[in-house]
Amino acid sequence: MFAPIRKQQRILMAFTVAADMLTVPVSLLLTWFLRTQPFRGYLPSFAHTFDTYLEALPFLVFIWVASWWAAGLYSISSQTGPFAGITRRIRGAFYLAVSIMAVSYLVKMDYSRVMLLMFILVSVPMNIIFRAVLGKLAFLVAPFKTAPSTLIIGSGEFAERVIRSLGRLPEPRHRIRGVLTETDAGLHSISGVKVIGTANDLPRLAESLSIDEVFFASGSMSRSEMLRLVNAVDKDDIVYMLVTDLFEIATGIADLNSLSRIPVVELGSGGRSGFYAFVKRASDLFLSAALIVALSPLMAVIWLVLAVTGKGSPIFRQRRVGRHGHPFILYKFRTMKPEADEYEVAPMERDDPRITTMGRFLRRTSLDELPQLFNVLRGSMSMVGPRPEMDFIVKDYNAWQRRRLDVKPGITGLWQIMGRKDLPLHENLEYDFYYMRNQSLMLDLAILARTLVTVFKGRGAY
Repeated sequence: MFAPIRKQQRILMAFTVAADMLTVPVSLLLTWFLRTQPFRGYLPSFAHTFDTYLEALPFLVFIWVASWWAAGLYSISSQTGPFAGITRRIRGAFYLAVSIMAVSYLVKMDYSRVMLLMFILVSVPMNIIFRAVLGKLAFLVAPFKTAPSTLIIGSGEFAERVIRSLGRLPEPRHRIRGVLTETDAGLHSISGVKVIGTANDLPRLAESLSIDEVFFASGSMSRSEMLRLVNAVDKDDIVYMLVTDLFEIATGIADLNSLSRIPVVELGSGGRSGFYAFVKRASDLFLSAALIVALSPLMAVIWLVLAVTGKGSPIFRQRRVGRHGHPFILYKFRTMKPEADEYEVAPMERDDPRITTMGRFLRRTSLDELPQLFNVLRGSMSMVGPRPEMDFIVKDYNAWQRRRLDVKPGITGLWQIMGRKDLPLHENLEYDFYYMRNQSLMLDLAILARTLVTVFKGRGAY
C-alpha cells in the first residue's frame, strides 16, 4: 500500500539508517566479547587484537549500509515491521559476508572467519531489535497525520481507475478534493468525484486546498506539460505521482509503487534538508580528493601523451553554466582538434572528423572527464547532478527547464547513465528534473555505481 505521509517516511528512514549505523559497533563489541570470553575455550585461538577490528569499523559501517541498500532494506515497504522482509535480510547478510571477504582480500588482512560468521549471526537479530526500537521513536517524533489531501489530473480510464483504487486503500484514506481535466471538456464528475477545474488551475488550487499529493492520470498530457505544471506550483512539500506506461520502470530510473495493480511512479517532493546538502558536499570533497590522489599517475600520463602528440593545451577549458546560473570554467582533457569551434554541437558519431585519435579513446572510456574532479573539489560541480550546459543552450530554456539550475551540475547523472548522447535534449532535461525532485544519498550512490557499468560498456560515448 502507499505510505501517504512523506515527512514521516523521511524521518523513519533517518532513524532506520541510525539504527543500522548503531548496529555495527555494538554487534562488533558483542562479537568480540563472545569470541574471547564465553566461547574462548571452544574455538581456535587467534592472535588478533581488538584494535585490528576497531580500525576497520568505519569501512564496516559503509559496507553494512551498502549491503542493506543493495538488498532493498531501505525501501519504505521493508519498514512495515521488525520482521518484515526476511528474504531481504538474508540477501543483505550474504552481500555483507562476500563484501567483507573481498575487502579483506584486497587489503591483505586475514580477518578471522569465525569472527565474521559470529558477527553476522549477532548483527542481524541485533539490527532487527534496533530498527524496531528506533522505528517506534520515529513514530513518536512524527506520528501519522490525517489522510492526505489529493488531486487527480486526468479524464480518461486512468483517472477512473486511480479514483477507484484510492477508495480501496486502508485507512488513513486519501481525501480526494477533486479532479482537474486536461481541457475544459464540460465534465461535471468522474467516478463520483467532482471536476473542479482544468490542469491549469493546479497552481491556484494546490495552495487554496492545501494539497499533499497530485496524481497525473492522463494518457494525453505530455511529460513536458506535467513538468511545467509542477514547476508552476509554489509549494515544495507536494508529492507528485505519475500513472505510468512502465517506461520508467523498464529503464530502471524509478521504483514501482503498486496502487491496486496500477503502476505508479513517485516524482518526489522537491525539498531537501540542510543535512543532505552538508553530507553531499562532504561526500563530494572526500570522493574527488581520493580519486584525484588515486588517479593522479593516470592523469599525468594522459597529460604527457596529449602534450607530446597533440596540438594546443592538453587541458580543454570551457565556460559552462552552474548552480543558480553562475558561470564557471569546466576542465576536460582535450579530445578534439584545436581548430574545432569549442561551442559547436558535441560529436554524435564515433567517426566525427573533429576528434583526434587519442581523443577518441579518451571519449570512449570517459577518461577525458577526469579533470572535472577538480571542479568538484572547488565546489562548482558535484559528483552527481544535471549535465553542465553552455550559455547558448541555457538561454533558450523555458521556465521549468531553468529549474535544473537549482542544483549543482554533476560529472554524472541520470541521463548520462540512461542514454548519454543517445537521448534527445528534452528527455535529458526530464531525467534531470526527476533527479532534482528525488535527490537522496542512496540515489546518488546508485547513479555512481551504474556510471561505472555504463562507462565500462562505452554506451553512448562519442
